[in-house]
Amino acid sequence: WRVSFQGWYQGLFLPDAHLEKSMNVPLRSQLTNWELFDTKRNIHTFDEFNNKPAVISFWATWCPPCRAELPELDELHKQYPTEINFISVTVETIDVIEKTGLQDNYDFLYYTQQFPAVFDVASFPTLVILNSNGDMVYRQTGAAKMNTPENINFLNQLIKND
Repeated sequence: WRVSFQGWYQGLFLPDAHLEKSMNVPLRSQLTNWELFDTKRNIHTFDEFNNKPAVISFWATWCPPCRAELPELDELHKQYPTEINFISVTVETIDVIEKTGLQDNYDFLYYTQQFPAVFDVASFPTLVILNSNGDMVYRQTGAAKMNTPENINFLNQLIKND
């Protein structure tokens, strides 16, 4: 309960994220065989998420800032249920995720055996945004509020341009 409370509390004080195109790193070919498991234990390859932008959050169940960011991602996911792939991925097992109960609230949780090195995940949470071509256009470390008019505009432009 402590981590849940800390995540909720930290969520009250998150700084705003300023999503913007800050890079253009082609990654599609490096991610084709990346395997992800959903919370129903179904396996997916990253290729299944092609042809539309992706918001990928690398997180951990024990990380209060990660938990604080999940509701932010959920708000965006509800606004773009089919236009953008939302993927919150951890290297923890489904059993660990299930003990938190988070899978009951968020349908975009995944787990994997390892993060692709190209994402350089050194701290949690790390947020990456890919365009529909599989190019990384944004990367941020640390939790932040994302459901702002400026960020909605950025995501709308990402969808429109792709």
